[in-house]
Amino acid sequence: MRRDKVFRFVILTFAIGAFVGLIGGLAFGGGSGEGTPRLAAGTSDDTQAATADSSADTSTVSEPMTPERAEAIGANEMGRFLVLMYHHFGAEEAEWTRTPANFRRDLALLKAEGFYPVNVRDLVTGNIDIPAGKTPVVLTFDDSSSGQYRILDDGALDPDCAVAMMQDAVDDGDWASRASFFCLIDVDSKDREIFGQEEVRKEKLRNLVDWGYEVGSHTVTHLDLGKASEKEAVKQLAQSQSILEGLIGDGYDVTSLSIPFGSYPESDTILAAGQHEDITYAYTAALSLGAVPCPSPFSTEFRPLHIPRIRGSANFITDAIKALKKSPGLRYISDGDPITISAPQDLSSELGEIPDDLGRKIIRY
Repeated sequence: MRRDKVFRFVILTFAIGAFVGLIGGLAFGGGSGEGTPRLAAGTSDDTQAATADSSADTSTVSEPMTPERAEAIGANEMGRFLVLMYHHFGAEEAEWTRTPANFRRDLALLKAEGFYPVNVRDLVTGNIDIPAGKTPVVLTFDDSSSGQYRILDDGALDPDCAVAMMQDAVDDGDWASRASFFCLIDVDSKDREIFGQEEVRKEKLRNLVDWGYEVGSHTVTHLDLGKASEKEAVKQLAQSQSILEGLIGDGYDVTSLSIPFGSYPESDTILAAGQHEDITYAYTAALSLGAVPCPSPFSTEFRPLHIPRIRGSANFITDAIKALKKSPGLRYISDGDPITISAPQDLSSELGEIPDDLGRKIIRY
């Protein structure tokens, strides 16, 4: 009998403790809502959200954004920013090749000038979750050559490949593992088929996604979409997306496309969606050339299937930064709150207007 009473006392005590712990957790640990802004702002797919590393946790907003706070930050989320385009990495600098030393200088310069990386997929959904006062920058990599991502015989990252250098930048602080890689699948140069090293293709793609980077399509064969037949274009847009998603697994969605040669088909319709045999596809973003800063995704000037890029070589980056510094009112400055859009009242007409259907709180000051 005494044992039965003791048992009931233990059960009752455990239940009370669990209830108190639950209330305390809701009051002090679970009410920050850090995950909610990402969803409200249009997060990427569930897989990417689940695998994102701590470098992406930049939101420190603890109270609602106000005009006074936005003004103090100098926020202008209607401004322009840089989308950079890289291709190959090697010992000698060339038109489409960046040396490791120069790429490290690029990363250091971008940090020093107040930029912070985001993926293409998050750009087009407006999920720009970066620290207050920072300007987004999108690093894109075409052709999937091994210089972008190389694994050594001992399983370590080649320190001079682009992924390793970006990971070093993350480790040094004030940077996140965010960039978008656009892969080729069947080309003459095997070094450019999903980063070369066929035996570790799946591992590389999976690692990129797990670390927070994005994988996108560059068609199967680097197809000139402006010259190809519509049938062949649709075929490659469908197959590329399907093959990459199959290799990555876990329900990952390939949603971004880099247009080979910057050569567009006659109609954007086949870029947005289509079907080849039993494969349906859809892309929400397409990147071109342009050599100009990109409009804000919150502006009427933004065209998600025609995102301009600036070459990541020679003086293109420094010239673009100088242009933004010369016209600071045209530069995107984050308010640090991913669920609001903050901008000054006296916006330049060059930046377009804020659409009425964004479904977000607008802060003007």
